[in-house]
Amino acid sequence: MPRSSKRVSPSEPTLPRPEPRRTREELRADTLAAAREIILSDGPEALTARRLAEAVGYTPGTIYNLFDGLPDVLWQVNRGNFKRIEELFEDLPGDDPTARLRKLAARYLRLVETEPTLFRALFDGPRRSDRFPDWYMQAIAGLLGRTADELRQLNPALTEAQARDEAAGIFAAVHGIGQLQVSARLDLLTNVSGAELADRLLSRILRDVATGA
Repeated sequence: MPRSSKRVSPSEPTLPRPEPRRTREELRADTLAAAREIILSDGPEALTARRLAEAVGYTPGTIYNLFDGLPDVLWQVNRGNFKRIEELFEDLPGDDPTARLRKLAARYLRLVETEPTLFRALFDGPRRSDRFPDWYMQAIAGLLGRTADELRQLNPALTEAQARDEAAGIFAAVHGIGQLQVSARLDLLTNVSGAELADRLLSRILRDVATGA
């Protein structure tokens, strides 16, 4: 006699396979990816524990097991953005500091205009206090330091402190112009485009730096 075999009835439900457990590293990566998308679509103020938990499929309490609070999630997203700004220094053309810094400013403005909410989050969003982690401040200092190095090539008489002050002013000006541009508020001040306005301002600053004015 042929051996009988059990057949599954077409109407018998098939149990879904359980999803594999994610490692801690995978959970952190998924959380940061979700946080980035929330910030990108709705800004850093939209980053809440509840919304983030819903996006990755677990409870808000899990976030506090993975990160040192919600501000830390934002800071870690910004860690990636600092790296992207560092990449803007790569392959700057020629040896003329003025041309290199003008190119750098143009690159940064394009980055801000492409993903405005992400780069607004560098200085915005939820935080527990006014104290940022040491690595965060070091990342900012590193970017200002690289800009200051270009300025000291333009005018070797500048001290490190003077060059860093000038670098901070340049960054604040270009970043501010970029934010006004993407918020559609720059036209309240001028009909000049953000790129042209930043280039004009930067050219004057660099001329003054070069002459020691």
